[in-house]
Amino acid sequence: MALRFFWIGVVAIVFFAAALRTPGLASRSLWLDEAYSAWFSALPLGELWHSVPQYETHAPLYYTLLKGWRWLFGASEAGLRGLSLAASVATVLLVSLSGRLLKLGREGEAVSLLAGLLLAMNAGNIKYAQEARPYALETLAVTIAIIAAARLVTLVYRQPGIGLRSVASAAVVLTLSGGLLLWCHNTALFVAFGIWCALGVAALMLPAADCRRLLAVAVISGFGALVLWSPFLPWFLKQSQAFGAMQFWIELSRFDLISAWILAGGGRTPAVLACLLAVPGLWFMWRRQPQLAVMLGIILCVPLSLVLIISFAFKPIYIDRLFGWMGPILMVLTACGIVGISRSVPVRSAALAVLLLANLHAVTMQYAAPPIEDLRELSATIAADVRPGDAILAVPNELGVGFRYYSDAAGVTYLPGSFHISRQPANDVTSATLEPRRSRRPMSPISQRGSAIPIVSGWWRAAPISTIPTA
Repeated sequence: MALRFFWIGVVAIVFFAAALRTPGLASRSLWLDEAYSAWFSALPLGELWHSVPQYETHAPLYYTLLKGWRWLFGASEAGLRGLSLAASVATVLLVSLSGRLLKLGREGEAVSLLAGLLLAMNAGNIKYAQEARPYALETLAVTIAIIAAARLVTLVYRQPGIGLRSVASAAVVLTLSGGLLLWCHNTALFVAFGIWCALGVAALMLPAADCRRLLAVAVISGFGALVLWSPFLPWFLKQSQAFGAMQFWIELSRFDLISAWILAGGGRTPAVLACLLAVPGLWFMWRRQPQLAVMLGIILCVPLSLVLIISFAFKPIYIDRLFGWMGPILMVLTACGIVGISRSVPVRSAALAVLLLANLHAVTMQYAAPPIEDLRELSATIAADVRPGDAILAVPNELGVGFRYYSDAAGVTYLPGSFHISRQPANDVTSATLEPRRSRRPMSPISQRGSAIPIVSGWWRAAPISTIPTA
């Protein structure tokens, strides 16, 4: 592929990806988890790193990065989501460049450009590029780690007897990206395990001397990643112990066996097409470098299988959004499938056209979908109805985090948390306030105001509100 054409393609795909991730970035309301991101990232660093891990099951690195990002770009919806947008576009860029980074030749560069285009139009990747949550950053970290691991395998495979100094840069990138990955989410430990298992199996496919060399590099880089993550390890152990003893809200179903693949594929129809094309894509890659095919297959299957086994057999920890990082891998295999399914250009073009149309439909449907929880509308409805001095009772207490982001009206008291109406006179209501930091305050009566108290309960897309008259 001509160098000029390749870079034009990369730039076009990156701009296209950014354009597809921009609609709704500012107009769509934050949902509850994003409101928590806004709240955590506004806390002082000392509290964020020493107090928050006592009750928040995510490592504080993402919120720290978001804190710096909002200092630069503001705390609006678009400002908060900009970090995820940047991480997602960077992932598209890396996938588009992967063929050149791995020195796979013109055919490899063409496949990587095609994979970048598919990822740019992937509705699942776009979804988490538009959320102020750590999943887009985790996907970026996984992508960097896989490219670094693939670079190690490719170097050792093509240059038998290569010295350790020649693979040092790839090993350092793998160490740093592995550490970043572990800091992104507690379940990222399963992903890192899959990546290093894949690297180990790929090493076993090489001649004995090269196998030992690659295994040594894998062990050193894996140990380095764990060292980078080790400051959070005590918190991780405490959180895991506490999580094991609590009742969690996740309810599993048979649909969860395939929901991660649907997310990675960009929707139901695109995912079916992508998975069908990924099968010949694996064979296409196997014929050229079997170690890479085995690596990608293991990384796709091992972490997901482990989480599903634990979730169905022991404790539910599976949520499909934890596996958005599978998208770039699946898109690479899909692109391999399109290129390898036939030598006929019309056949390849037809397969690509059908998949792009399915992706376009999925993206359009995602744009039209309502917000998960419309906290903006809920807060606006309440603000329009209450009078200064009224109290807002929110159930469950987490909704108060969204109220604090959207509603700061003077004279309106927001009381997030469960509440109790005591056996007092009919015009006296007692409330138990639970702050987001889980610190309880004493129960205190709401004074008589001769007004109505809005009651917000449950999880709402709209804003159903009931009232308790106080006079």
